[in-house]
Amino acid sequence: MTVDLKRGEVTDDPDYRWSTNKLNKNELLLLLGLAVQSTDGRTYTVHSPSTNFGAEVDRLCRELHDAINWDARPTFDPETGVPSFSPEIGPLAREAIYYGAESFYLHQFDKFARMRYARDEAWLKLNAGGSIDELADIGQHIVHEMTKRMSAVGHMRGEGRKFSAHEFTDSLILAKEELVEKFGERATAFLARFATPAMNANADFVSPFSVNAVTIAPLIDLGEYVYIPNHYRLIESLYESPFYWMQGDTAYNATASDNRGYFVEETSANILRTVFSKEHVFENVKLYKGKKVVGEIDVLVVYGEYLLIGQAKSKRLTLKARAGDSKALKVDFEGAIQHPFRQAQECAALIRASVRGVDPNGNEVTFPDLPRIFLLVLLSDGFPAATFLSRAMLSRKGKDAPVIWDLGVLDCVTRIFRTPVKLLYYLKCRADAFHNMISDSEYNFIGFHLQSKLVLSEEANMMIIDRDFATVVDDFMIAADLKVDREPPEGILERVKFPFVTPLMDELQQTHPIAAALALDLYDFSSSALETLSELIKKTREEVRRGKAIKAFSLLTGSGGFTYAIVARQDERSRLAAHSIGQKHKYDRRADRWYVILNDVGTDNPIDAMLPLLYPWEVSSIEDEHSKNVQSVFRSTATELKSGNRPEDEES
Repeated sequence: MTVDLKRGEVTDDPDYRWSTNKLNKNELLLLLGLAVQSTDGRTYTVHSPSTNFGAEVDRLCRELHDAINWDARPTFDPETGVPSFSPEIGPLAREAIYYGAESFYLHQFDKFARMRYARDEAWLKLNAGGSIDELADIGQHIVHEMTKRMSAVGHMRGEGRKFSAHEFTDSLILAKEELVEKFGERATAFLARFATPAMNANADFVSPFSVNAVTIAPLIDLGEYVYIPNHYRLIESLYESPFYWMQGDTAYNATASDNRGYFVEETSANILRTVFSKEHVFENVKLYKGKKVVGEIDVLVVYGEYLLIGQAKSKRLTLKARAGDSKALKVDFEGAIQHPFRQAQECAALIRASVRGVDPNGNEVTFPDLPRIFLLVLLSDGFPAATFLSRAMLSRKGKDAPVIWDLGVLDCVTRIFRTPVKLLYYLKCRADAFHNMISDSEYNFIGFHLQSKLVLSEEANMMIIDRDFATVVDDFMIAADLKVDREPPEGILERVKFPFVTPLMDELQQTHPIAAALALDLYDFSSSALETLSELIKKTREEVRRGKAIKAFSLLTGSGGFTYAIVARQDERSRLAAHSIGQKHKYDRRADRWYVILNDVGTDNPIDAMLPLLYPWEVSSIEDEHSKNVQSVFRSTATELKSGNRPEDEES
């Protein structure tokens, strides 16, 4: 992959960048796993320029992929010709798992590995030759050296120099002596854990889905040198492997498992605090019905009307499940995704039934009366093909759909959608797309949302999102891998500006959290509807400037509606009039939610006051009489805003 360091962009042609003809990580490790089984050292010293070895390897890799796909092929009814798939999920999932996109980026593995094993410092120093920081520093040094060398090769190629295949390989070889000089005995301990001998190794590797020593120890030991075939896998191993070392120590096993749980909960909460701030994010909130604990939420966000209920897990996909064993896959899916989703659903139901929330310090957590709830399954490790498997395997009650993110995706999402409103809107779109939009990577969904909003068009009932939509996300995150500062990509709603409406939406993002819900409702409007709204605000402001005391319009939204009242002067009378109009429409439309915005033409603010009307709708003779009285004073309708239509104005 070629990266322009100044712009922080991958410069490879998109067709090449996303080509399935390239070796992916698993295919490369497969070839290396076979290579180290050799008993002849000359394998690594003899190079024949005329060989067709590379072409033959490509052919065999394609044959393997075709064979995996063949196992998942549909069968066809001989009479009707209708295709049907095997009820066994394993063969279907195996291809998605083996050839699916990666979830973490390189710099995330390093950052999170240091956090993940920080509590295990004493054990690691005693049993692995160094703390996680010391081990990670060695890994980062190796990555830095390889990046520096490959950058130099790329620069020379740009100047016209030609390189042979074995010269490229030579640039990925590092002297052990260099590591020992810099890191001492820690380097020796590191190599003992992360290097596989170049010969007579990996004898148990008998199929693409059996234990591969090179996957566990991805450096190839060449005696005085090590070969670094894939530095991504090296840093990934630093994130994964210490947990398995600790599992082998029965005396420490329970402590290690507890530490993993603390890590994913604490890290998820801290990531969410970068968007929602400290006062809105809670960990380990217990739910009480009376004096009895009836539920517990690992990570909870309370922001205005919104609740994010996150249940965190440290469950990985086992080797047996990766190989396509349907029973093992179902067990792993239950532990990693189904169980925490069920917990989140149960907690959501309890909150809607008015239980109490209490944080670990004994402080009560206040829930909104009409909560809008998002359910998050938060994973410490990448769960390959999670998007595909969740759509196929998840059992759920009601309409709630989960967002299933590992820490890599959660970290990426919060760095792109940096305000609560932007993140909440993406969560809404992602949950809405759960069953009718398909892709093999969460990053494709993010990229699509940035380009055009993650919303299914009215003309379609299903959409498949290709991998190249992730390009904009990839560029941003790979820049971070290379320590290149780069602003996050802008979404469509930031690129397209509407007079009056854009400042209004900006203000809704910055004002009280209760305003977030109306901002999300406006984000759902089409561009033509937002253009009409912009023209309507302009026209109404002009009429008030010409002498009206108040002029208002009321619009329906996906969750209820809002009244936008423009006044010549903001005083108690104008506030009462605007409130009365909004109250009428809320009742007439049988809505639980209605928002009233007051805009004074004498200020530059798009919002001078906001009056949220948030309470369950119910039949009321008092409200019915109030509606009739307001109608007699104001021409008052609430309209669904579509291109070309305009609501009637209300004036006094």
